[in-house]
Amino acid sequence: MRVTRSNIRYHELIGLEVTVREHTDPSLKGVSGRVVAETKKTLIIKTESGEKVVPKWGGVFTFKLPRTLRAEVWGGDIIGRPEERLRRYGRR
Repeated sequence: MRVTRSNIRYHELIGLEVTVREHTDPSLKGVSGRVVAETKKTLIIKTESGEKVVPKWGGVFTFKLPRTLRAEVWGGDIIGRPEERLRRYGRR
C-alpha cells in the first residue's frame, strides 16, 4: 500500500523523511532526517549528526511522501505500533 496523507496515521513510518515541526521539548524542534526505527512511543530519526530518539507525544511531525507531497501529523495520532494504529483508526 502506498503512503498517502489519508493513511499515514496507520502506515509504517520507517524509511520516511521527517521533520519535527513543533515539540514540547524545544531541543527537538527542527530535527530532520529519515525514520530508521519506531517503537510504541518514539521515532528514531537518523540525522546528519547521528540518531535521535524523539517521543511521538508532544510533537507535530511533517513527513515527506512520494511525489513531493507532505503530511503533517500530530504525535498523539501515531502513538502505538502500525498494526495497533490500524485497529484503532480502521481502514478507510
